[in-house]
Amino acid sequence: MHAGNKIRTFSFFTGLIILLYIMSFLFLPVNTGAEGLYKKAGGIYKEPKNTIGYLSIGDSECSTSISPMEIWNTFGYTGFNCGVPGQRLQDTYYLLEKVLNKQSPKVVLLETNACFRDFKYINALETAIDEKTKKLFPIYQYHNNWRYFHFYMLKNISAGKSEKPSPVYKGYQYNIINKPYTGGPYTMETDEVFDIQEQPFLYLTKINELCKEKGITLILYSSPSPKCWTYAKHNAVKQFADKNNLDYIDLNLSLDQLSIDWTTDSRDGGDHINYYGAKKVSAYMGSYLSGLNLLTDHREDPRFASWNTELKSYQTQTNQNSK
Repeated sequence: MHAGNKIRTFSFFTGLIILLYIMSFLFLPVNTGAEGLYKKAGGIYKEPKNTIGYLSIGDSECSTSISPMEIWNTFGYTGFNCGVPGQRLQDTYYLLEKVLNKQSPKVVLLETNACFRDFKYINALETAIDEKTKKLFPIYQYHNNWRYFHFYMLKNISAGKSEKPSPVYKGYQYNIINKPYTGGPYTMETDEVFDIQEQPFLYLTKINELCKEKGITLILYSSPSPKCWTYAKHNAVKQFADKNNLDYIDLNLSLDQLSIDWTTDSRDGGDHINYYGAKKVSAYMGSYLSGLNLLTDHREDPRFASWNTELKSYQTQTNQNSK
């Protein structure tokens, strides 16, 4: 290759790398931490080291069902909702693995809907490669943010401003949208057992093993969801829980105890619960956590004063829409 061609090739790849870094900056989530819309899961990394007592993990059934601020207000337990919509169980595992490099929770709450989202072996390999690539070029991780990108964001960035996000508190995205579920009773008992596919089962097992290795109490739970839940899925999770000596809380079988009202507590016709449903689920789960006697009430601890500050913001938001 002639010297001129080598220089042009080198210049091309140098320019490409610089462009990727610039585009990575533009496509990074505008907001971070507790306020971030696109970095909701990433907000956990900004929490001070070893200050989180429990984590909730899973897909959107997790992200919409547990509000850490509700549990903090009543019990003083520090928690973070790491649920990510559409998340596969392998991604849940890798997220948990990362979080445990900085946090040492006593309890992990795994919402079970992702156990029934199948994926192939090639996906598992892609995930391992993805993790490396995302560290080098954030645009690879946030490439889908082009849908949210507008050139006025450049002006906001230069002015130190950001678009006002939807409220997010310790990973829980506040939402009062109401679309009732009208399908009637859905918890008819059966002996049928839903088959958890090989890859989800593998990562469910890996999550269990990781928690055991770290001395963490793993609790499986199923959020109220007429659209996603079936009794056959309940039986599958129950089998895994019994075999591995895990607690399993199926909230679909405790609707009366929760006082779930499907005319007011669903955001999308029975797929996910809204804030009003999450408030009820959080109260139930907080009480359950209290009964374990594993977590500490930090409400009077000055080291956790920022939690009370965020609680005031949360209460201001929720009180505006209280029923």
